[in-house]
Amino acid sequence: MAVYQVRLLNPSLGLDRTIAVPDDEYIQDMAIAEGIRLPAGCRQGNCSACIVKVAIGEVDQSEQKFLRPEEIAAGYAITCVAYALSDCTLETHQEGVLYKSSLYAPVPELKKSESQSDRQSET
Repeated sequence: MAVYQVRLLNPSLGLDRTIAVPDDEYIQDMAIAEGIRLPAGCRQGNCSACIVKVAIGEVDQSEQKFLRPEEIAAGYAITCVAYALSDCTLETHQEGVLYKSSLYAPVPELKKSESQSDRQSET
């Protein structure tokens, strides 16, 4: 069994901790065991609460069901179901960053048909 050094980093929160994570343990579980409070939600890989950005290294998050392929390609990972595959640096608390990114650009409003516009102007 390999054990990797996983650095959890968030300068705005004063977080810079490195923890040992065995290759058969979830990153989030090991952070909790070390007394590090990270955002958590479903703990099953179905939501965005525990999203991190992988700055250095690799993780296996094949059990996650939330992120789209382009988000994974952009470096996002779900720690509640992620295993370290190497020494890593993870930028924590990234849920808000993901939602503000271009991956979630607003959808343009659909134009109302003339009949809908006409009905609204009559009322």
